[in-house]
Amino acid sequence: MINKELLKVLSIFSIIIGAILGVLPLIPALTGIAFFLLLFIVSPFILIYFKHIKIIEDYNMEKCLIIGAISGAIACVGFTLIYFPIAFILQLIFKINSFIWIKVLFTNIGFVIPMVFFTSIISAISNSFSAFLIAYYFEFIKQNKQ
Repeated sequence: MINKELLKVLSIFSIIIGAILGVLPLIPALTGIAFFLLLFIVSPFILIYFKHIKIIEDYNMEKCLIIGAISGAIACVGFTLIYFPIAFILQLIFKINSFIWIKVLFTNIGFVIPMVFFTSIISAISNSFSAFLIAYYFEFIKQNKQ
Protein backbone atom coordinates (compact mmCIF):
# COMPACT_ATOMS: atom_id res chain seq x y z
CA MET A 1 0.00 0.00 0.00
CA ILE A 2 1.85 3.13 1.21
CA ASN A 3 5.39 2.75 2.47
CA LYS A 4 6.97 4.91 5.16
CA GLU A 5 9.11 6.93 2.77
CA LEU A 6 6.12 7.88 0.65
CA LEU A 7 4.22 8.82 3.80
CA LYS A 8 7.11 10.97 5.02
CA VAL A 9 7.46 12.80 1.68
CA LEU A 10 3.69 13.18 1.45
CA SER A 11 3.48 14.66 4.95
CA ILE A 12 6.28 17.15 4.37
CA PHE A 13 4.95 18.19 0.98
CA SER A 14 1.38 18.54 2.32
CA ILE A 15 2.38 20.67 5.28
CA ILE A 16 4.39 22.95 2.97
CA ILE A 17 1.41 23.37 0.65
CA GLY A 18 -0.83 24.01 3.66
CA ALA A 19 1.60 26.64 4.95
CA ILE A 20 1.66 28.36 1.57
CA LEU A 21 -2.13 28.31 1.48
CA GLY A 22 -2.14 29.69 5.05
CA VAL A 23 -0.53 32.90 3.84
CA LEU A 24 -3.03 33.53 1.02
CA PRO A 25 -6.11 34.35 3.17
CA LEU A 26 -4.23 37.17 4.84
CA ILE A 27 -5.11 39.09 1.68
CA PRO A 28 -8.89 39.42 2.03
CA ALA A 29 -9.61 39.01 -1.70
CA LEU A 30 -7.89 35.61 -1.73
CA THR A 31 -9.63 34.06 1.27
CA GLY A 32 -12.24 32.11 -0.69
CA ILE A 33 -9.70 30.96 -3.25
CA ALA A 34 -7.36 29.71 -0.54
CA PHE A 35 -10.11 27.71 1.17
CA PHE A 36 -11.23 26.21 -2.15
CA LEU A 37 -7.64 25.20 -2.95
CA LEU A 38 -7.25 23.74 0.53
CA LEU A 39 -10.44 21.69 0.31
CA PHE A 40 -10.25 20.39 -3.25
CA ILE A 41 -6.97 20.96 -5.07
CA VAL A 42 -4.20 19.86 -2.68
CA SER A 43 -4.42 16.12 -3.37
CA PRO A 44 -4.75 16.33 -7.18
CA PHE A 45 -1.75 18.65 -7.25
CA ILE A 46 0.27 16.26 -5.10
CA LEU A 47 -0.76 13.20 -7.13
CA ILE A 48 0.12 14.82 -10.44
CA TYR A 49 3.41 16.14 -9.07
CA PHE A 50 4.35 12.78 -7.54
CA LYS A 51 3.58 11.06 -10.83
CA HIS A 52 5.68 13.64 -12.67
CA ILE A 53 8.73 13.09 -10.46
CA LYS A 54 8.06 9.33 -10.47
CA ILE A 55 7.38 8.79 -6.78
CA ILE A 56 4.11 7.09 -7.75
CA GLU A 57 4.27 4.68 -10.69
CA ASP A 58 0.57 4.05 -11.24
CA TYR A 59 -2.69 5.54 -10.08
CA ASN A 60 -4.14 2.78 -7.93
CA MET A 61 -7.60 3.80 -6.72
CA GLU A 62 -7.04 2.74 -3.12
CA LYS A 63 -3.63 4.39 -2.92
CA CYS A 64 -4.98 7.63 -4.38
CA LEU A 65 -7.84 7.75 -1.88
CA ILE A 66 -5.43 7.27 1.01
CA ILE A 67 -2.98 9.84 -0.36
CA GLY A 68 -5.84 12.29 -0.87
CA ALA A 69 -7.12 11.90 2.67
CA ILE A 70 -3.69 12.19 4.27
CA SER A 71 -2.63 15.16 2.17
CA GLY A 72 -5.90 16.98 2.82
CA ALA A 73 -5.77 16.53 6.58
CA ILE A 74 -2.09 17.45 6.91
CA ALA A 75 -2.44 20.45 4.59
CA CYS A 76 -5.28 21.72 6.78
CA VAL A 77 -3.09 21.45 9.87
CA GLY A 78 -0.26 23.28 8.06
CA PHE A 79 -2.75 25.95 7.00
CA THR A 80 -3.87 26.40 10.60
CA LEU A 81 -0.33 26.57 12.00
CA ILE A 82 0.51 29.48 9.71
CA TYR A 83 -2.77 31.36 9.31
CA PHE A 84 -4.02 31.61 12.90
CA PRO A 85 -0.86 33.01 14.54
CA ILE A 86 -0.21 35.52 11.74
CA ALA A 87 -3.83 36.68 11.70
CA PHE A 88 -3.78 36.99 15.50
CA ILE A 89 -0.63 39.11 15.39
CA LEU A 90 -2.06 41.30 12.62
CA GLN A 91 -5.24 41.79 14.62
CA LEU A 92 -3.29 42.77 17.74
CA ILE A 93 -0.98 45.19 15.92
CA PHE A 94 -3.23 46.79 13.33
CA LYS A 95 -6.70 46.16 14.87
CA ILE A 96 -7.99 44.76 11.57
CA ASN A 97 -11.70 44.12 11.93
CA SER A 98 -11.74 41.14 9.57
CA PHE A 99 -9.46 39.23 11.96
CA ILE A 100 -11.36 40.02 15.18
CA TRP A 101 -12.75 36.47 15.29
CA ILE A 102 -9.17 35.14 15.61
CA LYS A 103 -8.81 36.95 18.93
CA VAL A 104 -12.05 35.35 20.13
CA LEU A 105 -10.80 31.92 19.07
CA PHE A 106 -7.53 32.28 20.94
CA THR A 107 -9.33 33.32 24.11
CA ASN A 108 -11.42 30.13 23.81
CA ILE A 109 -8.67 27.64 23.01
CA GLY A 110 -11.00 24.76 23.82
CA PHE A 111 -12.92 25.65 20.67
CA VAL A 112 -9.90 25.91 18.35
CA ILE A 113 -8.69 22.32 18.68
CA PRO A 114 -12.00 20.64 17.80
CA MET A 115 -12.55 23.17 15.01
CA VAL A 116 -9.17 22.33 13.46
CA PHE A 117 -9.83 18.61 13.91
CA PHE A 118 -13.21 18.69 12.17
CA THR A 119 -11.95 21.00 9.44
CA SER A 120 -9.13 18.54 8.83
CA ILE A 121 -11.66 15.74 8.51
CA ILE A 122 -13.70 17.75 5.99
CA SER A 123 -10.53 18.56 4.06
CA ALA A 124 -9.49 14.90 4.10
CA ILE A 125 -12.86 13.78 2.74
CA SER A 126 -13.04 16.38 0.00
CA ASN A 127 -9.42 15.87 -1.03
CA SER A 128 -9.97 12.13 -1.06
CA PHE A 129 -12.85 12.65 -3.46
CA SER A 130 -10.67 14.90 -5.65
CA ALA A 131 -7.95 12.26 -5.65
CA PHE A 132 -10.55 9.68 -6.65
CA LEU A 133 -11.56 11.83 -9.63
CA ILE A 134 -7.94 12.23 -10.72
CA ALA A 135 -7.27 8.50 -10.39
CA TYR A 136 -10.44 7.68 -12.31
CA TYR A 137 -9.53 10.14 -15.06
CA PHE A 138 -6.03 8.73 -15.51
CA GLU A 139 -7.35 5.17 -15.38
CA PHE A 140 -9.87 6.11 -18.09
CA ILE A 141 -7.09 7.59 -20.26
CA LYS A 142 -4.92 4.50 -19.74
CA GLN A 143 -7.75 2.19 -20.84
CA ASN A 144 -8.51 4.28 -23.91
CA LYS A 145 -4.88 4.16 -25.05
CA GLN A 146 -4.98 0.38 -25.13
